[in-house]
Amino acid sequence: MKEIIEMLTADRVEWLNTQFSAFGWPKRDGYFQWCYEVQQRGEQILLLCRTGENLNGYCRIVWSPDYPPFCAAHIPEIQDLNVVPASRRCGVATRLMDMAESIVAERSPVIGIGVGLHPGYCTAQRMYVLRGYIPDARPVTYNNTFVTEGQIVKLDDDLVLHLTKNLSNLPIDIANSEA
Repeated sequence: MKEIIEMLTADRVEWLNTQFSAFGWPKRDGYFQWCYEVQQRGEQILLLCRTGENLNGYCRIVWSPDYPPFCAAHIPEIQDLNVVPASRRCGVATRLMDMAESIVAERSPVIGIGVGLHPGYCTAQRMYVLRGYIPDARPVTYNNTFVTEGQIVKLDDDLVLHLTKNLSNLPIDIANSEA
């Protein structure tokens, strides 16, 4: 069967819920319905990758993210990149990122992504750097709030380093943009 990457459609909302529950990764109630509604308003795109009726992974493109520097600079952000265990190390994340970057490049010369700092994100951190993403020259955040020197924070999914990638050939310095 051929792998397909497509935007979330209404008929795939419950399918996604079922797929994630089967992996033992249930999302909060109504999460994929919320994603679909936000997508219908034009605020994001959810790309899903599947082979037949088997989910391989998904990611979201958020046009106006909560991270203040990206929002202020109108930098779209890839969020919630997930690849199911059986599809890992098969290029699914790469293909989803390729598609997301292609879509964003039509609207923005820069794309952003946040990556967790705990050991569960080591593979993602490496992949993003190899794809050309670089730190945005700002402190790490905890729940989208900058962490200050000496501050004690919990090492969990909410401790994040934000990265950007230039999608154009134009020089861009977001480190000096207003945040």
